[in-house]
Amino acid sequence: MKKLIRNRQPVKVLVIEEDPSSLEIIKTLLNQNDFELLAIAPAIGEIDLLLETFQPNIILVALELNSLGIFDFIATPQYLSTPLIGMSHSLDDEMFDRCLEHGKCLLLGKPINRYAFLSSINLLLRIYPPVQHKYVEVIDKNQQVLKIHLADIVYVEAEGNYTFIHTIQNKVYARKKPLKNLKEELDEKFIQINKSHLINIDFIQRLELGKRLLVLNNKEIKIGRSFRSDLDTFICPLS
Repeated sequence: MKKLIRNRQPVKVLVIEEDPSSLEIIKTLLNQNDFELLAIAPAIGEIDLLLETFQPNIILVALELNSLGIFDFIATPQYLSTPLIGMSHSLDDEMFDRCLEHGKCLLLGKPINRYAFLSSINLLLRIYPPVQHKYVEVIDKNQQVLKIHLADIVYVEAEGNYTFIHTIQNKVYARKKPLKNLKEELDEKFIQINKSHLINIDFIQRLELGKRLLVLNNKEIKIGRSFRSDLDTFICPLS
């Protein structure tokens, strides 16, 4: 069969499915149209690590897995920004309601139809074009290199000879590098607010200039006097 979707950037797809016949159709259609199949997660226990590691552009999920709480798992703040296609042999009102809660979700009936499948993906890509995610690299306890996307970093804290990267997934990664050096790997959304903290402005919940205090991701951090000017650009939109 010829390729139907042309002239687009590489798209990373994560498939959460356990039905062999559906998987075979999905893999064939993705390969024919040059999508990058990141991984197949047949069990809910594997999904969190895959989502965090690969940062897919689209998630394809079998809604039959909702017996495992699949919608509750994916409909968390860090994954709501990822377009989702929910697939099921028997779509119902509950699935429709949960799809609306996600916001970037389309429903697709099974057995999978080639044209409906590709048109659903193409529609999501037109509405939500793939974003090229920047990242920093860290070494985990197993000496494996992990890529931490900047959009997932809430703040960075310096302590002694180390800096600690705190993510929206409530995980902490250590780097043996001064704060000023790590700052060079981040983008313009990260500003320094005291001698030991860099924060991601996207996660600011409250700013109290009188108390020289801000709250992000439910954590209070003091603003250093000499760093107040760095916040001036953001005072108006946050007030």
